[in-house]
Amino acid sequence: MRKAACKVRQAACGVGRRYSVDDADRSLVLVRRIVADIVTDYARLVDLQEAAEAARSPAGVQAARAEVAQLVERLQRALEELEFLGLELKDWSVGVVDFPGVADGREIRLTWRLGDQAIRSWHEIHCPTLQSIETIPIVDAQTVER
Repeated sequence: MRKAACKVRQAACGVGRRYSVDDADRSLVLVRRIVADIVTDYARLVDLQEAAEAARSPAGVQAARAEVAQLVERLQRALEELEFLGLELKDWSVGVVDFPGVADGREIRLTWRLGDQAIRSWHEIHCPTLQSIETIPIVDAQTVER
């Protein structure tokens, strides 16, 4: 019984979902807003951490810490929204997101970057970190299935 309930919950929150290019593109209206907030809040968080380290007064440190706590909470909620959609944030500073997909029977990741109007590339699931992934333009959107 618990396994069935877990599967229902996972399906409802996007866990195990596979996106086609069209599905991913349609979801960008929402994803774009979430990721824009993450990039903005993350940049502010980095600035605040630097300011807190440089602050000389206890009041300055305390004010920075209070705002840091608020930003961390907002970032956590935004990450939960992405996870609910079954997505993975790959880069906090520029807003790179992976959408799970399938191509030719293999699991892949469709990659989107904040500022792009649509999904433009993909990569194999077993590639190392994002920095070393050479994304390949998707020529035929029909090769990627839901």
